[in-house]
Amino acid sequence: MAMLAACATATGFAAVPTDKPFAVFKAGGAVIECSREGSFILRRGGETLITGAQVIVACPEWKEAVGQLKGKPLPGYPKKTGDGIVFKFSLTEPSKKVEWLLEQTVSQDGDGVRFRYEVAPVADTECAEVSLFIDLPFKIWRGRRGQLWPQGSFVFPVSQPPRRHFYSAVARKVILGDGGKKLTLAFDTPLTCTVQDLREFGTDGYQVYPMIRNEGRVAAGQTAAFEFRLIPADKEDYKMGEENYAMDRKLAVGTVHLPGGTVGARIGDLYEIEVDVAGSYKTPFDPDQIRVDGHFRLPSGKETVVPAFFTRDFEMRSKDGREWCEPLPQTGWRVRFAPVEPGAHEVYVTARDRSGGARSVSVKFNAVPSESHGYIRVSNRDRRYFEFDDSTPYFAVGENIATYNTDFRDYDSWMGKLGKAGANYGRIWVSSGNFGFEWGPPGTYRMQPAWELDHVIRQAERNGIYIKLCLESWRYFEGDGSFYRSSDIHPYWKRNGGPCDTEMEVFTNEEARRMFRNRLRYVVARWGYSTHILAWEFWNEINCVKGFEKDTPSVVKWTGEMGRYLHKTDPWRHMVVNSLGSFVLNDDFWRLPEMDFAQVHGYWHPTLDESREAGKDMAGMVPAWIDKISGYGKPALFAEYGLVNETWGPSPLADKDTEGVHLHNGMWSAIMTGSCGTAMLWWWDTSVDRYNLYPRFASIARFVEGIPWTTAGFKRISLNASAPEARAMALAGNDKGKVLALAWVQNHRHTWWNVVHGEPIPPLPLLTVTVPGLPDGGYQVERWDTWKGASAGTERLRAKDGKLAIEIRDLDRDVAFKIRGE
Repeated sequence: MAMLAACATATGFAAVPTDKPFAVFKAGGAVIECSREGSFILRRGGETLITGAQVIVACPEWKEAVGQLKGKPLPGYPKKTGDGIVFKFSLTEPSKKVEWLLEQTVSQDGDGVRFRYEVAPVADTECAEVSLFIDLPFKIWRGRRGQLWPQGSFVFPVSQPPRRHFYSAVARKVILGDGGKKLTLAFDTPLTCTVQDLREFGTDGYQVYPMIRNEGRVAAGQTAAFEFRLIPADKEDYKMGEENYAMDRKLAVGTVHLPGGTVGARIGDLYEIEVDVAGSYKTPFDPDQIRVDGHFRLPSGKETVVPAFFTRDFEMRSKDGREWCEPLPQTGWRVRFAPVEPGAHEVYVTARDRSGGARSVSVKFNAVPSESHGYIRVSNRDRRYFEFDDSTPYFAVGENIATYNTDFRDYDSWMGKLGKAGANYGRIWVSSGNFGFEWGPPGTYRMQPAWELDHVIRQAERNGIYIKLCLESWRYFEGDGSFYRSSDIHPYWKRNGGPCDTEMEVFTNEEARRMFRNRLRYVVARWGYSTHILAWEFWNEINCVKGFEKDTPSVVKWTGEMGRYLHKTDPWRHMVVNSLGSFVLNDDFWRLPEMDFAQVHGYWHPTLDESREAGKDMAGMVPAWIDKISGYGKPALFAEYGLVNETWGPSPLADKDTEGVHLHNGMWSAIMTGSCGTAMLWWWDTSVDRYNLYPRFASIARFVEGIPWTTAGFKRISLNASAPEARAMALAGNDKGKVLALAWVQNHRHTWWNVVHGEPIPPLPLLTVTVPGLPDGGYQVERWDTWKGASAGTERLRAKDGKLAIEIRDLDRDVAFKIRGE
């Protein structure tokens, strides 16, 4: 799914200072003029490099906003102080009339000028964001380079880009231009920054805006603050990405450091070993230059090789209520292991560079039993479903949680709420702006995103969430909007030192394939230990990569090759899958033996033929497409769905479905279609979290608990409903020799489309549903309230002539049943 930027910038926010400045500062051969409104311009060498700046307070969903230039100065302000000036303003939201107070200080600071902003509402309110918009003239900056350091670089587009937000990243510095006179904004704390093109609004210019506060509720007096130094002629040489980790020493493997001594490893838990390794290499992220492995002898005598990985440590820092990751000096090699057998283990570490090989001495540790179910596999007892190593069935209940909004700790909240609801599945992207560790010059891995993903995987483990980890999502080398943030730093693009001229060469060029295999090895080494990795997913909607349609066989071949490599490299043998775009079917992908299950994406789209009408009824659309991927002898999953607008952004109609009818109907219908999990909604933040739809997951989690998915031999059966307005779906099998059937009956009129459009949905006063093909005799029929997620009582009914009749009264929405033979 290609998600649009979360907020759109309103027009009319270019900051135009008054002709006569209130204060003037000089630094680095430049002049910075501040107006009485707090805006400023910067001139250097006869050029105006910054044409204005102002703070913007945006209401939820950017429906309206107010800027600093519309503010009312407080009495006595602005005023000059000993080394600068102080501004105080009152800003009033246009509709809610909530007042915000803004304090801005400007002062001389060596070779630069320091700006500080503090913003707070006087009453409880909500906002989309509070940002500082800095205006840059088109004629000066077009075609020139910039950096949101240290994450990446960009070029100000000469031609109008397809989306105005053409680059975004968390930055410590915004660096404009290159050479010895760069214009730099050096933040005291890292901030999310966006660069946008204003031609969409009829203005020849660009804006850089650091975000002071992200969307959400804000309490009265809750202050957001940030400050930066504006350096007009910065002579520093800023390198992208991480530090240089090259080493030129004699190959040696030293001490192997066991955590907590030799006792304490638990089955299924992380056991992280540190090891001292020296060698000769330019980058530790290329196993052809330096390869480090842990060799484990298990109590059973089996030997397992686990790749090691190089890493750097980080810690959280805070200032002015803002937190960020700070790199620590500690770097080194780690081996992550999760025992699968109790008893005595032995491990030694080997290393190999161009000079030869070396190994450590062997050390021993003990593993003790735990309550871990092990890793998730395709069940050998029923290939349509998943189960753990200990044969416990796993039925996926959850959603996509692909990317964070503010920072990686968004997952603390989302996973906590999912886990509390009983959900057990989430899909996360490793993309350029979301844990993308291979993003920059070839051979350079960014350690902060990897460290952040460590944190998120631990949160998944704590909350019972099993992650399908999607390892790539880009579509074009030059990027297709701020969400992919791939402008000018793509590691495979020849323009940036990579091996490929075109996107499709990533799948055919041997060096590019080697680079991707290296990435897979690192992924296995760092996160493969976790029992909470459900599967590795190669690519989000890989058919959207530019050129796919002209050479699909090469991508299929690449998928098979990478799947074989993962199955060989991953000692825990996690499942492997790929993904295709909405309503795209391709037998060649799902017939690959390396693909452990099949999946499909699909959305209600207002103009798309496949879903313009069908998507109005999620309980009809979802099963129809699950059927299309159910013939491969593998589990089938509807992996993305939801409501979108014409440009595949969030549909405004979803905001009218505040109870989540589209979510509910899509999930329940998937269960009764023989899927290996619920259908997985895409809009985890703008729908599920915003409207607290977590009870929709809780209802299903309670219903499916304890169902013997892998041994019941479920088959879909057709139910007969006495009213044409009813939809009835069911699975029938047996549990320990007794009939077990699951059924879901829906008032066909109760669709999200009818709900949001206020269409009448009359209850069905009396409905009889007949379950065919059951042996005559007694049955316990447990009725489930699917919206409350609780049993609504059990009744005893008898089947006669192979049919079991169930009466339902006043069906306004839907109801589910568990039917058990006596």
